Amino acid sequence: MAQNIVAGVFCCIGTFFFLVGTTGLIRMPDVFSRLHPSTKCDTLGACSVIIGMAVYGGWSWDIIKLVLIAGFVLLYSATCGHAIGRSALRRNIKYWKKNGEKVEDGHGA
Repeated sequence: MAQNIVAGVFCCIGTFFFLVGTTGLIRMPDVFSRLHPSTKCDTLGACSVIIGMAVYGGWSWDIIKLVLIAGFVLLYSATCGHAIGRSALRRNIKYWKKNGEKVEDGHGA
């Protein structure tokens, strides 16, 4: 009984972070601002759901698979976010400014 409650709490926490990350992804104005919610919140959401599944499944060989999946999510989410940001800089995608104008040189001055 307690195992199901703990697993449900972790899955709800993960769902919350997925919703916050999706909302941030939709609401942010440019690619650089969108990288933060898409990488951080989705990583927290995925790892929370994985922890919930591990707690629900109990001690079995599936925990090893879940730990490997969580490790790949932690590693590759940050790596993909960095690659997207670097690609955007190389393509001179403009930063968003508060007054709605974009910076001309692509380097934020």
